[in-house]
Amino acid sequence: SKVDPLASFGNFQNTNLSRSVSLSIIDQNGNDVFFQAHQNNPIQLIIPRDPYVLIPSMYLQNVTSINSTLNNLLFNYHYINITSSLPISVHFEIHSLNRSLAYLFIYKFDQTPQLNSSINVIDGWTVFCPFNLTNDDIYRYFIDNQQTPGHQSLIFGIRELNSTEMNNYCSNNSSINTSLPITNEPFNFTSNYELRLYTSGCYYLDENNNWKSDGLVVSIRWIKKNKEYLIFI
Repeated sequence: SKVDPLASFGNFQNTNLSRSVSLSIIDQNGNDVFFQAHQNNPIQLIIPRDPYVLIPSMYLQNVTSINSTLNNLLFNYHYINITSSLPISVHFEIHSLNRSLAYLFIYKFDQTPQLNSSINVIDGWTVFCPFNLTNDDIYRYFIDNQQTPGHQSLIFGIRELNSTEMNNYCSNNSSINTSLPITNEPFNFTSNYELRLYTSGCYYLDENNNWKSDGLVVSIRWIKKNKEYLIFI
């Protein structure tokens, strides 16, 4: 197998930070061996992130200056345009200026997520606790390329957990809590946070030199020193 920089092809130009992978299996006589992967027996291709690519700085979210009571906001919302001709994955990175704080993260495709004691309109959620932090003090979340097709936008909301919720979800004495922390109170941020978002994908050229993504699933893992690997299956 071989990993090389990927040149632009056809109408799909967003390849300046991409890598191409070629894989051949040959027998003892040097002949190509045909093989076919399927869901129960996938092939995993691990592609390390280019260490020379400069990562853009995070954007500061000055949430402590927002008066949430004026609009009775329970979350601070962010909008992402995910319109794409091919499936993409979405990466979230959140850095709190106070590493001792915890957050509830919710999202919904194509409309604003809503969550309180009487409404639950979300597509996914997670709780970020301080013990989840990596060495660089960044909370990370990932939505794979199987969830985004057919959607044009993604809206996610963040709120800071209060002390009671912190004790219930993030303390050493708290058991694994699979329920949502729900409140009807407007959000109250005691510290600002920084945010960085980006997308990724995995594609191949078919026999007609068209980019396709059928059968390719993107996942992610983190190893020592926070080096990121995308795993294409």
